[in-house]
Order: sequence, then C-alpha cells, then structure tokens
Amino acid sequence: MSDLKTASLTDLQEHRLGLLVWKARQIRQAVTAFEQTWPPLPPEPPIPAFGWSQLQRQLTDLAPPELAPLVTDLVSAIRKESAAKPAEMVLREILTITATVLDEGFREKCAEDSTML
Repeated sequence: MSDLKTASLTDLQEHRLGLLVWKARQIRQAVTAFEQTWPPLPPEPPIPAFGWSQLQRQLTDLAPPELAPLVTDLVSAIRKESAAKPAEMVLREILTITATVLDEGFREKCAEDSTML
C-alpha cells in the first residue's frame, strides 16, 4: 500500500477515534448534569424487567402508524447509550418518547412537516 493510502487510513482511524471520544464525553457530561439534578436515591425493589423489543413493540403500538419509524430510531438510540447512563436517566428518556408519541400536537406537526420523521 502506498504511503498516501496508509496516511489516509491512519487519518480516518484517528478521526473515528476522535468522534468516539467526543461522543463518550458528551454522554458523560449528560450523566453528570442528570446526577446533579437528581442525585441517586436509596435502593428500592426494582420494577418488573422487560426487554428493548418489548418496549419498542408497546411504544409502536401506542404511536400512530406514521410515527412507528421514529419510535424504532429513538428506542435504538436509547438502547445504544443505556449502559453508560444511570437507570433513572434511561427511564426519563423512555418516558419522554412515550409523551412524544402520545402528544396530539406533535402528531399534528409531523403530519404537516414530513421532514420530522
């Protein structure tokens, strides 16, 4: 492989690594801000366990059909970052998605502006 191609691959790898570090810092800052607002509470009995597929299925059922792709993307995004966040922060994100798909005003805006999906 030529030196130019090797340099380009190295630059690309460094760029990707930089993006990963940036994303990790962004998540860490969000977690820190969340924990400052809502410090951890004493342990309690957990809620019944459920999986990501079950969550997505229920949210998709609650959402109008035109929002189903949005629900899929949002649940996927939460799932990918959930290991780095406190459980209560993940819960808040799930509740935000739920409120969004049930919000009539949001539905109307989506119907008017298809770029939101």
